[in-house]
Amino acid sequence: MKKILIILVIGSVVLGLVGISQAKPTYQQIKPIPASNINIVKKIPITDEITKGKPTSPSGKEKGYSGAATGTLGAEATGNKYAVVIGICDYPGTGLDLCQSDGDSLHMYKALTTLYGYKPENVKLLKDGGGTTGQTLSNVVYGIPTRENIYNAVMDIKNKAIAGDEVVFFFSGHGANGTAMDEDSEVTDESIVVWNNEADVEDNITYIWDGELKDWFNGFNATRIVFVFDSCLAGGMNDVADTGRVVNMAAEESKSAYVYSTAGEDVDENGIKDGEGVFSRYFANEGMLQGLADGSNALQATDTIVAVEEAFDYAKAHIPAYLKSRQKPVISDNFALDLPL
Repeated sequence: MKKILIILVIGSVVLGLVGISQAKPTYQQIKPIPASNINIVKKIPITDEITKGKPTSPSGKEKGYSGAATGTLGAEATGNKYAVVIGICDYPGTGLDLCQSDGDSLHMYKALTTLYGYKPENVKLLKDGGGTTGQTLSNVVYGIPTRENIYNAVMDIKNKAIAGDEVVFFFSGHGANGTAMDEDSEVTDESIVVWNNEADVEDNITYIWDGELKDWFNGFNATRIVFVFDSCLAGGMNDVADTGRVVNMAAEESKSAYVYSTAGEDVDENGIKDGEGVFSRYFANEGMLQGLADGSNALQATDTIVAVEEAFDYAKAHIPAYLKSRQKPVISDNFALDLPL
């Protein structure tokens, strides 16, 4: 009888330990975490007032900047490729809207699936609730960019990814700062602004904070991860930086990002052009999709492959001259040599 009791006790302890090991901290859950002093910093549309009388052509690389790219490609991924691509130009209600449809996510999706070997079933596209895709991507099925959908998309990849795999996390939309209970040591936290749930009503937005996004990506078995943040305060999202990762950020931690409210080649069935972030136009659209960033590295070497660092250098060099003092892209590169997607 004692043996039976001992076995039962040991079994209960083991099950309890298993349950503890599988439990997630409360701030990891889908439900938004508590935060205070939140300040949404909206992307700024390019207007005639900003551009009037000023040059619109690229001003070239800034003095002393040698580029993030080395001119030498690193190893290509040997496993599967996964991506979460998020674009929000049409927020719930009207107060935060930039345009009627986001084009950045479409350009990144198209670049990944047509040029870089990403299978469509391995790319989760989350874009403008109820928006329409461009004619060139009319068959693409995409979800609403809610916090829950983004969390589930990341966790789905986390459960699949193994050594040798590659992951891309792309976001274009608004940023915010505040004091969040995301269990990091920062006094001021930064976040990306997303839909709270699928209801298209005013102020139905929430936040994914830098510390919790870092936690979502902790323990990833993928060998390399590329992050792209085209949002205001994007530089503050570098908490996700780690070995084998490249974090591309459209603006410094305290600066705004700009957007062309109607631009690009994608047009929906109503004839409305999709909006583009200034950084994403040159990083994702021209740099990657159109291949214009090839040869943007320090050695000016062309090889028909646009590495992530080349796309970043191209975007940074092509930020219009009149925005140079306002929007300066930054990068955190912990990948050996240049990362080819």
